[in-house]
Amino acid sequence: METETRFKPENKLEKNIIDSDIFKSGIKHSKSKGPAHPEKNTGEHIHQILNFIDIQDWGNYRTNLRFLALLHDLGKQNTLYDENRNLISNNHSFYSEEIARNFISDENLLKSIKIHDKYFHFFKDDNRGKFNEGKFLKTFSDVNLDTLLRFNYADSNNREKDSVKWAEDKFYELGLTKHKIYEDNLK
Repeated sequence: METETRFKPENKLEKNIIDSDIFKSGIKHSKSKGPAHPEKNTGEHIHQILNFIDIQDWGNYRTNLRFLALLHDLGKQNTLYDENRNLISNNHSFYSEEIARNFISDENLLKSIKIHDKYFHFFKDDNRGKFNEGKFLKTFSDVNLDTLLRFNYADSNNREKDSVKWAEDKFYELGLTKHKIYEDNLK
């Protein structure tokens, strides 16, 4: 499907992102590793996130959430794996943040892109009894968690949200947030 019809920009910056060669090539990237994104295609995944954002009552967050949606996985096309699907380069979030710097300068959004999926690694570590609270606090203490958590719910809109709820509960328990988004009855 044509980029112009599938992704409808809501402002000039979104138009610049959507019209860029890096976005056009990034949305064609097919993912084949693991169950993280069942749709296996970056463009389809981004489209699903935007649709999820559309049905939430997140007015003040909408613009930044859309930027995160458009930019957060574009680095997947630069990530390298060996024949056993073991990562042999930087992870996609590293490359996605580099790409995003061509479009935005907001350091909070850039950091959100860089750490958008880090909560899942802490979730897995906690399930194995290896949770590192100090590292967790260092990773998340200087980012806007109200935006990042909403994005994580949107990013996981088509699969289990247990890990996002776990992260939100940890943020709350450790005093990083004062309100739980999932208690607002996500649609």
